[in-house]
Amino acid sequence: MTDQFSNADCLALVERSPAAVAAHDKSAWLSLFARDHVVEDPVGSAPHVSDPAAGGDRLGPFYQTFIAPNTVRFHVDRDCIRGLNVMRDLTIEIIMSPRVTVRVPVHLLYELVPEERELKIRRLAAHWELWPMLKQQMLAGWPFLRVGCASAGRMLRHLGVGGMLGFMRALSSVGDPGKAKVMRFARFFSAGDRDGMAGLCADSGVEVAYSHEGPRLSLEELAALGEELRVSKVQAAGSVITATVDCRGTGTRRRGVALFELDSDSCDITALTFYWSLD
Repeated sequence: MTDQFSNADCLALVERSPAAVAAHDKSAWLSLFARDHVVEDPVGSAPHVSDPAAGGDRLGPFYQTFIAPNTVRFHVDRDCIRGLNVMRDLTIEIIMSPRVTVRVPVHLLYELVPEERELKIRRLAAHWELWPMLKQQMLAGWPFLRVGCASAGRMLRHLGVGGMLGFMRALSSVGDPGKAKVMRFARFFSAGDRDGMAGLCADSGVEVAYSHEGPRLSLEELAALGEELRVSKVQAAGSVITATVDCRGTGTRRRGVALFELDSDSCDITALTFYWSLD
């Protein structure tokens, strides 16, 4: 079933999301999601999970809280695809009032699924950091108070106290210790140091989803690639670190996004997936 859809098909569906958001077309945006779906925005907050059996509209309140009152613009740097998964490297500009605008660095993962012969979004995982975004708002000074109070009121009205508390869970993440571990992993990768990479992982037998079409690589195989890994835009969301990556070998260069899943207590790496750009 996956083979029926091309990279262009995946990107066409993904592009419909920011278009619907920009147009404030709620019904068009909701129609992009599969019957069974989950939205994590940001990752680390309480997810919005569909409940088809109950007939509940879980995404409607999310839309009314975070999308409807704002002007949201997507500035995309790069699109990366693995099968039916699209990872976007972008900055989201949110105009909350004439005097309060924030620009949020994001790695946005769309996991797609065929449903009745067309693609739908099964999971939307937005990897961004809540505290830096709140600090941007506060730098606006007094206008922030009006915007902040309005935002809190909408969360209470549409999501309830539980929903507000669930959103604020995103303030907790693997943070700087997780980011430091990823930076060290990149240095060991570039040095071809298998043991160094293994020492940062929960299991030395962890396999890495590196090549789109090839098999998963062991750490030994990863070290043998002889490539240099440069990371930037390192984001901590929940127990996941994402990073913009630039990988260079002899006569080769690949750019994209890496997703590191970490143990929330030890910050050991439990899984690693690379999403490479189409260009």
